[in-house]
Amino acid sequence: MILAIDIGGTRFRVAAVSEVGDLVRVSRRRTNAEGGAEWMIGQVLEIARKYVDRYDIDAIGVGFGGPVRFDQQRIVNSTHVPGWDNLDLPGILRDEFNLPAIVDNDANVGALGEFVYGAGRGYQSMVYYTVSTGIGGGIIIDGDVYRGANGNAGELGHVPILLNGPRCDCGKRGCLEALCSGPAIGRRGSRRMKCEGLSAREVFDAARKGVSGASRVVLETAQYLGMGIATTINTLSPDLVVIGGGVAKAGRILLDPLRISVQDLVMPVHRASVRVLSARRGDNAVLMGAAALTGSIN
Repeated sequence: MILAIDIGGTRFRVAAVSEVGDLVRVSRRRTNAEGGAEWMIGQVLEIARKYVDRYDIDAIGVGFGGPVRFDQQRIVNSTHVPGWDNLDLPGILRDEFNLPAIVDNDANVGALGEFVYGAGRGYQSMVYYTVSTGIGGGIIIDGDVYRGANGNAGELGHVPILLNGPRCDCGKRGCLEALCSGPAIGRRGSRRMKCEGLSAREVFDAARKGVSGASRVVLETAQYLGMGIATTINTLSPDLVVIGGGVAKAGRILLDPLRISVQDLVMPVHRASVRVLSARRGDNAVLMGAAALTGSIN
């Protein structure tokens, strides 16, 4: 049995995961940003103790919602919760439970979960996009997570799409995230429909009802996202691209025009083999991937 931990900006979860990826038990709590990393680690340890006492745990895997130096096994920082800078989280877990532990950023871990237990099962290469409040991603090549020279490969949300486009949280303009994340869709929908404060879900709902402004925003989103995905396919030629995250839950209203956009934009040599699929493991991909990640412990 593996102890899997998913640490996000607004919540964290702890799960016992079987050898075949089944979630035997899951606990979740809301993040207290004011409490910082110290509070959150205390909460994680409190829950984890109960799991270690109850189940025969062999190892601990963590998906963290922020940059991680995988080669050093250290958290870089968190933009949501203070106190994580250069933190040795696996070391804390090892000292507490005398168990091997490993951490990676949640996008890589989510990609691994989908690859091993979800839509990518049976393939050799896959690119995973998670589209929600932001846009992240993970790249799997020959069955392994590709991390690049400095461990930060897969920043798919920061592929530049639109010159002088909207400002991204990274400080640049026209990034894929600034155009296709949930908040970006909501902002564009609010402007087009002249209705302040719309969410991405409300824009998709309006598009299903035939509201022209909303339909245009959804089509633009599919085209922009298609540009990012086509760039990835032309560069890496993966077996498939998997789309997860809250925005992907919009379903066919987004995915149908997205697939058309990708087909229009990829090189002809890739058209017959392009597969763009919805994630199958949803919110559980990170927990399942954290369990799979423990197979990388030396």
